[in-house]
Amino acid sequence: MNLGIIGSGRAAWAFASTWRRIGWPIAGIATRGAEWDIAPRKTIDELAMTSDILLVAVSDRAIEDVVAAIPETNAIIVHPSGALPALRGGFSLHPLKSLPPVGERSDLAGTLLVFEGRHREVAEKIAAAAGARFAAIAPEAKARYHAAAVFGSNYVAALLDIAEELIGIDDVREDLAALARSAIDNWLAHTDGQRFTGPAARGDAAVIERHLAALHERPELAEIYRLLAARIVATAK
Repeated sequence: MNLGIIGSGRAAWAFASTWRRIGWPIAGIATRGAEWDIAPRKTIDELAMTSDILLVAVSDRAIEDVVAAIPETNAIIVHPSGALPALRGGFSLHPLKSLPPVGERSDLAGTLLVFEGRHREVAEKIAAAAGARFAAIAPEAKARYHAAAVFGSNYVAALLDIAEELIGIDDVREDLAALARSAIDNWLAHTDGQRFTGPAARGDAAVIERHLAALHERPELAEIYRLLAARIVATAK
């Protein structure tokens, strides 16, 4: 299927890189950003005439306006947003993955692609060709689904930022990443209380109070800590 791309961010790059790997044609890219060597620059009107799939990979706040500006087309209009529903009879296909920056190696192989909208058979064909996994959700479930994705990705990175800020030891970025990976491995291996470690899982209130006291000058971090500890206490059973 011939892919036309509108936008030049991480999702656009991931789909374009995957399309090139599997040997499917790229009609071009409509962008105000830098030139890409994997896709010629085209106008939206040109892409509407020459694409089978028209991927609108712009920011969520711009998707509806950009889609509305596309002229009449036989292309299936697709966007990769996890939060917004499909538009103009097309579908959304959201990669459940933290995508690397444009220019770095990016591929959707092994990624769960979450579908919503029409033309399911086309979306399944894309996932199969890419070597990706496939799931479908209803449009009304997207906001909650996307909130879950934010918890599982963006907020993990934010928590690692906090850990790096607080730990008081230089050059431990790799060690903190390894710590997070070990927690993820443990979470994958267990569905009961053993998926957690640390003072909240052990019910060690005295240690928790010492941690909160150490954070007294950073009340916003103390509140994050308190809420997460309460969550673990409530669910580590």
